[in-house]
Amino acid sequence: MNYFKYIIIIVLFFIIFKIRKSISFNNKVNEKFEKENINENQNQNPYYRKDLTQKLLFMRHGETKFNSDKDLESRKTNTKYIDCKLDYNGIKQAKLKQKVLNKLTLEQVYVSPFYRALQTLTYSLENHPNKDNIIAIVTPYVSEISNCVNDYILDINKTKNDFNMNSKIKIDWTYFDEYVKKSKYDENFYYFDHFDCFDEDEKNKTYYELKSFYDKGNIKKLKIGLKKLAELRFKKKIRFESLKNAQERYIKFVVYIKNKHRNTLENKNEKILVFSHSCFMTVATNMTKYKSKKIQNYHKGFYGPKNCEILSYII
Repeated sequence: MNYFKYIIIIVLFFIIFKIRKSISFNNKVNEKFEKENINENQNQNPYYRKDLTQKLLFMRHGETKFNSDKDLESRKTNTKYIDCKLDYNGIKQAKLKQKVLNKLTLEQVYVSPFYRALQTLTYSLENHPNKDNIIAIVTPYVSEISNCVNDYILDINKTKNDFNMNSKIKIDWTYFDEYVKKSKYDENFYYFDHFDCFDEDEKNKTYYELKSFYDKGNIKKLKIGLKKLAELRFKKKIRFESLKNAQERYIKFVVYIKNKHRNTLENKNEKILVFSHSCFMTVATNMTKYKSKKIQNYHKGFYGPKNCEILSYII
């Protein structure tokens, strides 16, 4: 009788084990399916599209020598790439985009303060049929996430002079200037405002040192200082601006767009065109809202745009 009881218990344990194993397997299958389904949905119905159907269009700048440099490590801190300009291929890419942009009716144009973004705007819109009426607004909201020397500005005053109101496309710096007035950082280092993962004391010390070089016109020391800043970023193995903060910048920009253009948002025939950067645009393609500064890497499903690629954002 006791043997029979033990056999029943063993059989029951075996059945329970099999059932739990089956449930665990099904959960894993379902989890895998859900992940694949999420990724599939991200490709089918994400925050962006690879077309021109939406009101808000983002265009990445053309290729720079920094982009084409095959030495991926040394280029990150190479001073010759600070606020790098377009190379020959980048200019060609921007001019080729005229065929697409010339067909668009542009309600408003926005652009990052970086030299490569302003160049891309100029080359790609210089033959637009309505170019005389286009006024591009410079906004820090769509600046690049600062990672390498390429993402630091060398001389904003020179940039302003090179892209003044007499250039082929009119550039309006008013919004940029108003933004800087609210910041505690000089216009040449406004992006320090975005650094939310940089130790505050160390950030201020670095800022005042760089500002001193800039104010004295000592470009050589300024370049060395920016090189050290990039080296420090990689030594610490942390982005000075978190992906969370960059995503919040994008959201703030969208809120600004919705408010300023609220009466015309439904008219998708007239476009809002933004000249921006790869990492910033990549963050904006994400469907997951960042809740922590500690997340340093992109999730699966992100899309990194190619040079001069245009993405259509759903707002």
